[in-house]
Amino acid sequence: MFVFLTLFITSCTLYKIDNVHGISNLKNKLQLIKINYSNKNDIKSILGPSILINKTDNKWTYFEVRETKNKFGKKYVYVNDYADIFFNKYSIVNKIDFYDLNNRRKINFSKNKTTSYGVEDTFSKNLFNSTRKRMENARKKFDK
Repeated sequence: MFVFLTLFITSCTLYKIDNVHGISNLKNKLQLIKINYSNKNDIKSILGPSILINKTDNKWTYFEVRETKNKFGKKYVYVNDYADIFFNKYSIVNKIDFYDLNNRRKINFSKNKTTSYGVEDTFSKNLFNSTRKRMENARKKFDK
């Protein structure tokens, strides 16, 4: 009992544990960027290399996600920032779109659905898949 109690007490921490994904303090770093003045090299020195680069729209994407655990161990996200930086043909910053938890809920997504003709669940597909799985399971038993 004493060992269990000491392990339980020593594993507790008084400090908040954060998991940060992406660029930390993205909102503050975006204020250093000047529209129609900063170029791609300035962006790389301020924010680092972009993870998502869209060459057709000449757009770089950065994000910051911070999550922590509550008292009961459940994870929740309390910072979810997302920035799109657009460049003109001379690699100068043209526009910056910034979204946080509140703005992101206002994004309108299309209600249209894409029909896929190659992934339909037909009777023959299900039959061949189940036969293939049975053969793989039998081969695994035989290899042992």
